[in-house]
Amino acid sequence: MTRTTEFNKGGPVDRPPLVRRCCSLLLWPTRRLAAIGVVLMLGALSPYNFVQAQTTWKWTVEQVDTSAQFTSLAVDADGNVHVAYAFGGNGYDLKYAFRAVGSAKWFNMLLEREFSDYATDIAIDLDQNPHICLTPREVKYASWDGKAWRIQQIDAGSGTAEYNCSVVFGKDNVAHLTWYQTRNAGNQNFLHIKYANLSDRVWTARTVDVDRECGKWNSVVVDVEGHPHVAYSVFPPGELKYSVFDGKDWHYSVVDSPSTRGTTRHATGMGVSLALNENREYFMSFYESPAFDGDTRNPGFLKVAHLVNDKWKIETVDQVFKGTGWAEYVTALEFDKHRFPHVSYEDGGALKHAYWDGERWHVQLLVGAGADKALYSSMKIGPGDTIYISHRNPLDGSLSVVVGRPTSVAVANSTSLKTSESQH
Repeated sequence: MTRTTEFNKGGPVDRPPLVRRCCSLLLWPTRRLAAIGVVLMLGALSPYNFVQAQTTWKWTVEQVDTSAQFTSLAVDADGNVHVAYAFGGNGYDLKYAFRAVGSAKWFNMLLEREFSDYATDIAIDLDQNPHICLTPREVKYASWDGKAWRIQQIDAGSGTAEYNCSVVFGKDNVAHLTWYQTRNAGNQNFLHIKYANLSDRVWTARTVDVDRECGKWNSVVVDVEGHPHVAYSVFPPGELKYSVFDGKDWHYSVVDSPSTRGTTRHATGMGVSLALNENREYFMSFYESPAFDGDTRNPGFLKVAHLVNDKWKIETVDQVFKGTGWAEYVTALEFDKHRFPHVSYEDGGALKHAYWDGERWHVQLLVGAGADKALYSSMKIGPGDTIYISHRNPLDGSLSVVVGRPTSVAVANSTSLKTSESQH
């Protein structure tokens, strides 16, 4: 299959989602997960100094279904695991998978047959019920009420929705949703991020920002007062913005930009994931990539921003190789019980996990690069700091979940590690 990618001022305009098919598949991850763990990844970002004692994660793999694209994963308070994903050769069927805590068996069910491609996101409400947003050229919302799934359209008649969506629940169990609207009701370019919240069974939708082409990548969280915080990309030139709604107005700031940040040279903000921990600390993970400047030979960067005293502190975590397909740009940021950030991300078709131990970043390679450059990954951290990352298997396109369980290790030096890691 040949895919043609065009460019405009807002970056690549390949029709979402990116579907990659290949007649000859390359080797499945060059290093297996279960027996040998992960391998030492050497980068050029900074010197690597191994600590003497640390917590790491032992990884296993679980097979969930025979096909998957655009996975999204959630873990409820009991430790049950939920996955939403597009299924089939065309990626049209919306499916849901469930695995009970303590069980090794996955259950799958078809929720709806779609007629267009879409991305997904999944969240768990306070009653421990799953809810899914999807963007099959409109915004749809699938919710489980404890007895049955119900699917509805959000902001009906407003235009075309594509690319990413994000859903989250506040402390009051109100659902908050963001998405990227590409065209208005008159079928004219719109290209802005929208937000909606559910109150008294009625969705109220509003536009977040009208600055250029904003929101192809978006992520939403809600603070304890119920105010939504949104991170999203803006093209051109490829900036990362952050907005907060106070109940009346949106307040905007620029997090990263090639025009305002001295160390940022390329388009930034792709694949953004925003997270808020119990200490009211805001973090976000995202990419900076030269690919949007036409350079796919040189690496870009995985970056993490942390809000400190109303200013964003930005760190470079790893070098990554990216193409121009929008679906390659996926990150997920979550916190462990120590409130340390973890990031799952994709690097040239490989799946990686980075985590902060209080002093430095560690990087683990989980799945080696294969034929597919987009693995459609999603991560959550469950009870006991167990990490779950859903993804498309680059060998056969099936749905897999890698599970990382924490373990403490003590080492004299890096050569004695059975599970080696890089540190930044």
